[in-house]
Amino acid sequence: MVPRPQAHAHRSAFTLIELLVVIAIIAVLIGLLLPAVQKVRQAAARASSQNNLKQLGLALHAYESANANLPGMKSAGSSNATSFGYSVHAQLLPYIEQEPLGKQIDTTQPLFVGVFPTPSFQLNPAVATAAGTVIKTFLCPGDSQQPLFTINSGGGTHAGTSYVVNLGSGLAGAGSSSPNGYDTRFPSDGMFFYGPGLKIGDITDGTSNTMFMSQCLLGLNQNLTKPFADLSPDEKRRQTASLSGRGLHTGPSGANPGYGVSPPIGATDYQSATSWRGNRGGSWIWANASANGYTAALTPNSPEPDSTAHGIGFLSARSNFSGGVNVCFGDGSVRFVRDSISIAAWRAFATRAGGEVINGNDF
Repeated sequence: MVPRPQAHAHRSAFTLIELLVVIAIIAVLIGLLLPAVQKVRQAAARASSQNNLKQLGLALHAYESANANLPGMKSAGSSNATSFGYSVHAQLLPYIEQEPLGKQIDTTQPLFVGVFPTPSFQLNPAVATAAGTVIKTFLCPGDSQQPLFTINSGGGTHAGTSYVVNLGSGLAGAGSSSPNGYDTRFPSDGMFFYGPGLKIGDITDGTSNTMFMSQCLLGLNQNLTKPFADLSPDEKRRQTASLSGRGLHTGPSGANPGYGVSPPIGATDYQSATSWRGNRGGSWIWANASANGYTAALTPNSPEPDSTAHGIGFLSARSNFSGGVNVCFGDGSVRFVRDSISIAAWRAFATRAGGEVINGNDF
């Protein structure tokens, strides 16, 4: 008797329920892994940003060794053109392996066509190419905002910077406890301002207790007209309130740093603003407080947006990193300073000779 061939059972395809279970498991795994991947990416970006600041800190020390002083925020073309000259960043180019680019910039010549008080904001053709050159060392890898800016219609293209110099505590006058930003017409209690550069020896608070540079978030390269309440969360962090209804002091009443506008700027005046500028971090070449400076009037990543009038006001350190900002100190170290730092300690780190006592736990 011939044996009958045995029937083999055939496995059918996955059922719909089985497919849904597999998809659900994959979704759960992705949900678990994605935050970990994002944390790794942010940690890598933060480390890269710290390395950029480290290079800039070394460049500042190399500049001081070569020139017997740190770079100041320079003017050219007119002794009164305090805010229309060359930035600290522009003067550091030979010290960050950008010497060929640095040779394109003659800081004895005006940055803009025309001089104070009526500059055109049109870039001097001799420096226009350099001004629009994106420099990787000046940009934080944690900020994906595009880095090219049009400062003024027809004025040319500026490449931006994520790293900003310490303009001081932002307090309104010596001994005052009232923050009012930085008056660009006067030296500050910080490390950089419009005028001659300081020396390392001018830091009596100690270089490890004095900030040189920190971070900002790049503006959106567009001006917005809307009330504060209508701004998106990202716009609140990147845009700067342009405060109206204020005039510049020109007489003896304006002789004290911090009292350059009347009425004085309050930290919450942004709430009534309807005009928002997108030029934060907007130029590495132009010595402009909003473009490449910050004060300690507000803590890092403050929920209060930046605000200025006539270039005077609140310009905060900000980053996309969770919980704080990177800071380069005068001793060359780079530290992550948390948003939760006390305002007193933050302002103390901004002064070079304030005599404040800083606790090791203040970070």
